[in-house]
Amino acid sequence: MKAIEIKKVTRNFGNVKALKNINFEVEEGKIVGLLGPNGAGKSTLMKIVSTLILPSSGEVKSFGIDVIKEKNKVRNFISLVSDYTVLEDELTPYENLILFGKISNVKSDLKSRALTLLEDFGLSQYKNRLTKNLSSGNKQKLNIARSLIKDPKLLLLDEPTIAIDVETSRFIREYILDQNLKNNKTILISSHYMWEVEQIASEIAVLVEGKIVAHDKMINIMKKFEDKFSIIEVELENEKYLSQLEKLKNEPEIFGLKIISTTTAIIETPLNTKQFDEIINKYNIKCIYRNMKISLEDVYSYITKGR
Repeated sequence: MKAIEIKKVTRNFGNVKALKNINFEVEEGKIVGLLGPNGAGKSTLMKIVSTLILPSSGEVKSFGIDVIKEKNKVRNFISLVSDYTVLEDELTPYENLILFGKISNVKSDLKSRALTLLEDFGLSQYKNRLTKNLSSGNKQKLNIARSLIKDPKLLLLDEPTIAIDVETSRFIREYILDQNLKNNKTILISSHYMWEVEQIASEIAVLVEGKIVAHDKMINIMKKFEDKFSIIEVELENEKYLSQLEKLKNEPEIFGLKIISTTTAIIETPLNTKQFDEIINKYNIKCIYRNMKISLEDVYSYITKGR
């Protein structure tokens, strides 16, 4: 069963095309990481799937139900967490959960479910405190607890760990994994943090300028691109060769050159060893170098720069 099925979806805001003829699917029970730079269309995509906005054209289904034509049905089993999700500051965490549960037509065991979620998220001690007095980390925990009060089959998380502390971020990642493993929840999570997605997602999709440019299992994405470029650590014989090394920026096959110190640099290039040797010799650079292991962040950088 497909938890998300998007066919030829476009979304325009005036003359701006936020999404451009997108095709995208997420299978039930998967955790999929949605990556992309600011303005790529990640939040727009999430809003469409969660029924907050309509696409300009195209078809969107969730678990076989048309998101556009039957949005009230879809809202029963989808929850969205984002930085624009509103908590009621003048209510307590418990009251926030009860209110959202009633709005979401949760009829059975609402009170006990609210108390269980507060306990799960370590918020029981704050259940009678006004939400406006919570820390940003605890507010985000409450935000996610709120989204789970109706026990959704599909959870959409739009940068859920941005601007919160490390400990809370770790808790949220572990909770996401737990929900997926124990309850088979389908989760689509967008993030700027490559390492975060790498830790929890089984698949990644990369959105650039309104288009899905890559979508596959993590291991397949890595295999696909690891032969396309190399990350090379260069160690100069001495610092007098640094100025020569910096001239490599003018070479079209040097995609990136980051100076680490006066004798060390990291280079991104599609050149093989023989070709790289020729470039080094061309500039009379005395050095040793080694190929580094390519990370998801390296692959993401390669994809988003349109190479």
